[in-house]
Amino acid sequence: MTANSPLFYTEDTVYTDNSNNIGIVEKTWHDTVRDYTNDKYDEEAIDGPPEISDHYFKWGLPPRGWTIVAETLGRRIIPDSALRLVDRSFSVGDVCKRSSQDAQSGTVIDVSMTVSLQHTLTNNVIHDVAGDEIQLYLFPEQGQFVSDSPYRVGEIVATSYKAAVRLRNGGMVWVDDALELNVVVPETASRVAPAGGIAPALIAETTEVVFPHQTVSTDRENIRRGQWIYGSFDFHIPPIGTVLRSEVQGISVRWLPEGTEDYFEAEDEDFANLKAFSDKMDGANWTVGDRVVFKDRPGAYAKYDMTRLGRERYGGFDVNALIVTATHTKLKVLWQDLTTSIEDAIDLVPYLLVDDHDIWPGEYVGRKDITKMTGDAYDLDLDYTQIGVAQHVNAKERTAKVRWFNDTDKLTPDNISDKIEDVSFYELVPHPLISYGIGDFVYLPHTPYFSNDRNSQMAAHEQDSGGIMSSLARAILQQGNHQLTQLARSFLPLRSGHATPVYAHSGDNSTTASSENLPSTCDWYGQIVSLRLDGSVTVRLGFSEPVKEVDLPASLLIGAPEDDDDEGDDDYEYEEDQDLDDSDSSMDDEYDDNDDIVEVDSMQSLRRLMVPGGRTLRRNDDDDDSSWVDEEESEGTDAEAETDADQKQDVEESKKKAGEETGITSSAETPANMPVPVPPPIARQESAVSEQTISLDPAQFLILDINPDGSHHFATRSPSKLNHRRIARERKILSSSLPEGIYVRSYTNRLDLFRALIVGPRGTPYEMAPFMFDIHVTSNFPADPPDCFFHSWNTNGVGRVNPNLYEDGKICLSLLGTWPGEQTSEKWNPETSSILQLLVSLQSLVLNNMPYYNEAGYDAVQGTGTAAVNAELYSERTFVLARGFVLFAVQNYIPEFDSVVKYLYFEKGYLKCVVDWEREVIANSEVDTSSPTVDASSGRIVKVTRGAKILLVKNYNTLRRILEEETK
Repeated sequence: MTANSPLFYTEDTVYTDNSNNIGIVEKTWHDTVRDYTNDKYDEEAIDGPPEISDHYFKWGLPPRGWTIVAETLGRRIIPDSALRLVDRSFSVGDVCKRSSQDAQSGTVIDVSMTVSLQHTLTNNVIHDVAGDEIQLYLFPEQGQFVSDSPYRVGEIVATSYKAAVRLRNGGMVWVDDALELNVVVPETASRVAPAGGIAPALIAETTEVVFPHQTVSTDRENIRRGQWIYGSFDFHIPPIGTVLRSEVQGISVRWLPEGTEDYFEAEDEDFANLKAFSDKMDGANWTVGDRVVFKDRPGAYAKYDMTRLGRERYGGFDVNALIVTATHTKLKVLWQDLTTSIEDAIDLVPYLLVDDHDIWPGEYVGRKDITKMTGDAYDLDLDYTQIGVAQHVNAKERTAKVRWFNDTDKLTPDNISDKIEDVSFYELVPHPLISYGIGDFVYLPHTPYFSNDRNSQMAAHEQDSGGIMSSLARAILQQGNHQLTQLARSFLPLRSGHATPVYAHSGDNSTTASSENLPSTCDWYGQIVSLRLDGSVTVRLGFSEPVKEVDLPASLLIGAPEDDDDEGDDDYEYEEDQDLDDSDSSMDDEYDDNDDIVEVDSMQSLRRLMVPGGRTLRRNDDDDDSSWVDEEESEGTDAEAETDADQKQDVEESKKKAGEETGITSSAETPANMPVPVPPPIARQESAVSEQTISLDPAQFLILDINPDGSHHFATRSPSKLNHRRIARERKILSSSLPEGIYVRSYTNRLDLFRALIVGPRGTPYEMAPFMFDIHVTSNFPADPPDCFFHSWNTNGVGRVNPNLYEDGKICLSLLGTWPGEQTSEKWNPETSSILQLLVSLQSLVLNNMPYYNEAGYDAVQGTGTAAVNAELYSERTFVLARGFVLFAVQNYIPEFDSVVKYLYFEKGYLKCVVDWEREVIANSEVDTSSPTVDASSGRIVKVTRGAKILLVKNYNTLRRILEEETK
């Protein structure tokens, strides 16, 4: 598979090796989510070459160049070369590109579809039928939103069915349990497909619920217990027959937002009163194999000159069921540059690996100044300098024209300025509370009526949103996003256990409502169909009669709850089972600001620490401060004493394991014979750094006679009860084996704490930038890995500097137990893993030259060209953010590494190297916009986009002034 080969995507409709055999793509080799399944125990689950199937069962993805396709006869793993694209599935609100290597993307704002239909008995095929002319044979279906009154809206979460069968003796019966019917393919069924259709024999098998004309079998009891339409049960008649009719028997509805459920029988009056929401995608989401009927059956059969079977031969049932045999989808796309176009779906590709900084017109964005000294990014708040709405977006140059609100307390269209500013992507972040997209469902505020006049609509909703937004901000930041459901309740007061429309809500929570204010439909629930450039949105009121669309300020809406399955994977956290009795070892404690922290005095002197058994640990004065021995061991010949040879072996094992046991979020397999990665040396620029050492190099490992200050993330934790011999071993390894570019400090009074500074390796976007990590050894160490925290300096909510290093300090690493590694060897091993291994892994495997592919699953697309643009942009952003780490380090006093920073950046000349490098990149970016961002030979960033240059220039000017001051 080459970088330019076409790719297939999930839900693509394809022809397989037989041109008449059509299927739906279920899993591709380049999916970023792996599917670990038990299908390997089902020999009939997937058909394909054994070695290809084994690969899928082992790794959760088919091998490169193969795709899993759901066909009419089952699932197969098929080579991509044997597939031909027929249609591609898109929904309103999806993001797409013309090519995966394009910088610009667009949002699908409308979808239309034509289909080919085949009669399931006559096999007549018709083409070019508009998708909105048909409806599902079984209606309503699971996933639809319904309302039974103006008071409440719910989602259908389950359906049950019934089926009528005609037996061979002419008897007709509603069987007792439709799920006990088994489809039988008659031997006479043709396996030759009509032109543009599906072979009748295959139609007979493509079903989960039975449909008219299918031959079915069951047990006699299912027939005997049924409801007879004609005739009666005869034991001598085989329980085999033909389906005449299938219907929805009942549905379960989960009401929003509280989550209570009701079951409706189809024969109940309440079922008939249910109204389905008119979705923007209605009529445009058909899939090959769907069983449908015409909405206007007499008119459609006349229009398309199809034979319609009468009811008289089929017990009074309408048996004219149709099956979708092909689809053709057209899209209306709004591109980032504000142009629109009509496209065939097969000419576009879904934009699945969306760049964190991409912006689209109509989005609410906030400006964050990343040159502002903020320290760690986990102290984020909503204190934006400005809030605005994106207008025209230049995706290639990473800039957006933004229309700012006059102030951040009133985010309504009447308060937006006419002034438009060109802003860097990297200065903008999506507004965390007003982040709606096309297709999202929302709750509307108090709206007693809607006017067709847009100005009247806006006037009716002019209100100060500052109080609403500030309360939402506090709630979400303090409680979590799940609180959105609770916030929605403030717009939908509850009465009698159900959501009550705001129209009927009175100040005293009265259960009575004025009929004058009560709407006839649920006009407080809608679907966003357009983002407008003045900060308003167009909302489709799908329960209204007739359906209408209204414009409202986005700041006044509340997002409706989504299914749990729709939650993003990006913030996935993994936690191993932990000892509940050991609060020190809990990974939850590391990031829970509400933990009860026990404040204690510093530990007693290291020269006299009690160890299990009442013995005393003392320093071995013949060695350095990192070596500690048991007094009894030092006086006798303890069989467990570690010899120098053992220590050396431990060091060698630690170095080796650092390369072969570490797991990052990338899911690529590491072969056992892969060479151990050697940490690259820190960059040296001979033109800027003298060969002569100005002063003595600072020690890479030191034990400091100071207490860690409040900036150490774990300083307030109670000192852990430690295995002192193991800590002594860790310190000895660190004192002798740290690779170049890693500096570690420990503390005399806190054996359990470490702080590390890692300088970015050469040939990476991190080159010459400092990255600081806090380490806490728990009382379960080494059985459990240490806790580790990353200081995300100056990113200020703009984004992560690495997929594994979160702005809130979290580190995703299977070695730390914060990500589920695919191999046992990737996880922490109490016998062989070490702090040294952790640090080397961070330096060489996390801070690498292509950080984009550290993201979970992204290794699947590496080298394909699919994500090449995103990978280059990620490296660009990383380079700019990493320069901010340099700025923070040279402007702030860090007690543990003050001498290191002064030596590296001022005495050894790293700061001059950084300034010279930035000057060169800025110059290249102004004159050459076509060359690659990264130099292929050196791996160094050589140019950036205009959006990145805006921030780089700010950083360059500040660093240059600091350098000039130091050289005076």
